[in-house]
Amino acid sequence: MNRKLLTTAVCTALVGVVAPAYAQQAETASNEDVTKIETVTVTGSRISNPNVVSPSPVSVLTAEDIKATGAINIGDLLTTMPQLATTFTMGNSGRFIGTAGVAMQDLRNLGTSRTLVLVNGRRMIGSSAGTTAVDTNLIPADWVERVEVITGGASAVYGADAVSGVVNFILKKKYEGAQAHVQLGDSQHGGFKERLFSLTAGTNFADDRGNVAVSIEHSQQDPLWFKDRFGKEAYRTVRTPGGEFDSLLLPNGGSYIVPSGGSFSVGANAFDRPNRYVFDPNGSVRKQRFTGLSDANGNCVDCDRSDGNQQLLLQPDYKRTTFSSVASFDLSQDHRLYFEGMYSKVHSKSFFSPAFGSTGNPHRIARDNAYITPELAAIIGARPFIDVTRNDVDAGLRGEDTDRQTARVVFGAEGSAFGSESNWLYDVSVNYGRTHERRRNLNNRHMERFYAGLDAVKDASGKIVCRSQIDPNATNRALLRNQGYGEVSPEVAANCIPFSIFGDGAISPAAANWFNVSTISKTRLTQFVAGGSLTNNSLFELKAGPVSFGTGVEYRRETSQAINDPLDIAGETFLNAIPSSGGSYDVQEIWAEVAVPLLADLPAIKSLTIGGAGRYSKYDTVGSTRAWRYNLDWAINDSLRLRGNMSAAVRAPGIDELFGGQSQNFGFVDDPCDSAEIPNAKDPGVRARNCAALGLPATFTDEFSATNEGLSGSNPDLDAETGRSWTAGFVFTPTFLEGFGFNADYWEIKIENAISAPTFQETADHCVDSPSGIDNIYCRNTQRSADGQISFLTSTNQNISAIETDGVDIAVYYSHDLWGGRMRWDLNATKVLSYNNFPFQEDPEDATDENKTLGFPEWKATLRAGYSRDNWDVNWSTRFASGGLRTPGVTNAGFKSNPRQINVYSAGSGVFHDMRGSYTIKDTGLQLYAGITNVFDSDPPVNLYGTGFGSALYDVIGRAYYVGFNYKFF
Repeated sequence: MNRKLLTTAVCTALVGVVAPAYAQQAETASNEDVTKIETVTVTGSRISNPNVVSPSPVSVLTAEDIKATGAINIGDLLTTMPQLATTFTMGNSGRFIGTAGVAMQDLRNLGTSRTLVLVNGRRMIGSSAGTTAVDTNLIPADWVERVEVITGGASAVYGADAVSGVVNFILKKKYEGAQAHVQLGDSQHGGFKERLFSLTAGTNFADDRGNVAVSIEHSQQDPLWFKDRFGKEAYRTVRTPGGEFDSLLLPNGGSYIVPSGGSFSVGANAFDRPNRYVFDPNGSVRKQRFTGLSDANGNCVDCDRSDGNQQLLLQPDYKRTTFSSVASFDLSQDHRLYFEGMYSKVHSKSFFSPAFGSTGNPHRIARDNAYITPELAAIIGARPFIDVTRNDVDAGLRGEDTDRQTARVVFGAEGSAFGSESNWLYDVSVNYGRTHERRRNLNNRHMERFYAGLDAVKDASGKIVCRSQIDPNATNRALLRNQGYGEVSPEVAANCIPFSIFGDGAISPAAANWFNVSTISKTRLTQFVAGGSLTNNSLFELKAGPVSFGTGVEYRRETSQAINDPLDIAGETFLNAIPSSGGSYDVQEIWAEVAVPLLADLPAIKSLTIGGAGRYSKYDTVGSTRAWRYNLDWAINDSLRLRGNMSAAVRAPGIDELFGGQSQNFGFVDDPCDSAEIPNAKDPGVRARNCAALGLPATFTDEFSATNEGLSGSNPDLDAETGRSWTAGFVFTPTFLEGFGFNADYWEIKIENAISAPTFQETADHCVDSPSGIDNIYCRNTQRSADGQISFLTSTNQNISAIETDGVDIAVYYSHDLWGGRMRWDLNATKVLSYNNFPFQEDPEDATDENKTLGFPEWKATLRAGYSRDNWDVNWSTRFASGGLRTPGVTNAGFKSNPRQINVYSAGSGVFHDMRGSYTIKDTGLQLYAGITNVFDSDPPVNLYGTGFGSALYDVIGRAYYVGFNYKFF
């Protein structure tokens, strides 16, 4: 079958993307070799006319770029691109329940829910309950031809979720031959190992009218523990440059560590140091050691304290196996059938901190507990109990053992709509995907069992038993304070195992096995998309050229169901009470796009084209939405092209935001009506009047010292978010310097009616800081008891926030001959000019400037250099992210006035270098390669270990090595 020879090189030149690997001449085709079927569409437009360029900046990551990094899972690699944030990486993905090992992309730091991920221009099933956010780790690295990233509002072209832009994975559509790929890697610190195995094969059939190709890829990595990577490094208080004290660094764990022995106070104040006690590993009790600098907040240099880093997991245990297939068959010169299939199975296992008794909710030990020694009894005196704070390491680390299975199939047809002579091209397809997840919540404490066993006494014979075993009417309510636990059930009492918590390792394995349970959570997501498009790249001719037009319709249905364990639903475990949830939505859409050439071949105007796109969507949840875009493309000459666009974007709320349910939550709240807090209000007079309207006296005092209980969760009455964005830039590809290109684009994105949930503190504050009085939703969500104390808070999703950000993208590439070979340079950089988050959009003065803070770097860049000669290829890459404040709004001056800090006020920049070299043995099909990541073994800044949102900017694995080979069988 004849094919249209429009190569990626042409697209690259038109759009001005940085992809030197594609900067090569297209072959010339004669008229008889042209067919209407084979076209290339650049991300950002549905129109495939080569005279139409992307109206927004497009960045490209090629297959060669991916191979040069040695990445075996593509998710972490994408987060090194300047436009993408480190919201989800392998290291920090365990911050949320059920997301360990998931890599969801976040463009411009505007959230994963506002970034649309496509595969071959079509939607992909989501990987997290209630969302459509895609786990890009599932994409097989060896099956990728390139990744195109377009930033700016793209809702008019691709629909909801594209508020910040699109990440489009272009995968292989056909393959002939067979190839094997093996890679093995190891790290210098901690024995962090990686493996990749893949096999790809494909063949033509039916006189080359058809093609079928399959690929199987397996990747895995071992877990990496903090203690193996950093040893006993620990910080209680860190030096603050220029502060009052400048010797507060406490590396290597300090002199005295109480890992899990526990501590308690017999004074009225939990921080009353003269009355603070700790347990030695053998269970003996002594005064807590405080040496060096000390203050009321518990900061010291040489002291007894817990070192949670020793239980910190930096990288999860992760395994992925992905089976991919594609097939196509030409029914005729004008019509083709195609198929895409993918099945991926993932297993991840991660661990985090053990269950604990905190200052707010300690382990309460009664005076007659069987494990209280005479020495301890003397310290307790006549008090009826002591409250012990403790990390229960000896009870086992909590964890998640997760299996995910994701499947996706696409069936479609494309071709000439009305015969060979027609300019109308069609593409219709049906896309179905599903994700099933089964998660075992490991060492999930059964609270009734734990507190029944903790309440240990001696029976008449002197044997240590659970109190409930000798007193059926005994309750553990006193032990749990006001958390609502009543009598111990007969079943729990009959099987109760008593245990001690006094000392390191005091909890017996038998007791831990009894009160720890593995609860099961299941998630099921489905996605069905059916749609079709008609495009005409020569609708009619104008003097400056043909008008291009495209239109299409789409129907999509998303469903999600999260089924939690009955124990977790009832709140009987250490996890907060988490209800099962589920929901679905349908959306019907119609879109159109047009490109009109206005002028051509004039002085300073080689071509001038304007375009527009519009989309109308009808949801069964939020009703109708509209998105639009206008764009301009002005080629001044062969060397310089200007481009720009303005767009309106929308994002409908996701299933989790609408139907995720409301679950139990806890948070510390400083009562804004406390007499000491009223002067701190933005308008003390307004707050005082509102507090009085609630019936509180001017001398009211907040007496609640524990965490406040409440509900957090979804809201079925949400509306769609709206956004505005515009970009303006140029592409410079001088004809006098072959192989050189320079792009610069300014972008600005504003989002209104953004969905967010206020914190408990914000809910309480806004109740009494409203100038219109206390008749507002925040006061209705802040419940107070008869004595005026805050007793319960509710925080649900609302359309109350706004976000504004802008910046500049810069890209430079140059390829040239050197010493008998070819040299390639590639620089991509982004400078963020501003990033303002407005928690309450009705109050524009209440904004948080996130720019230049941890996770929001002002500058982020990648620099790649490659050299090829004969059978050799060498690549060097540098990743850079500028440092910033660890806490928004805090300055060095602020830290000088308060020098006793857990962290220094800022984090330095991260610069990491990688290298790779390969050699292809001539006439064998065998390529051997080896590489080093983090060549100079650079460490992250102090106290940042890659497990948080912002700290994931830094490489925490250290220097690592890999070797591998590619072998083409035929």
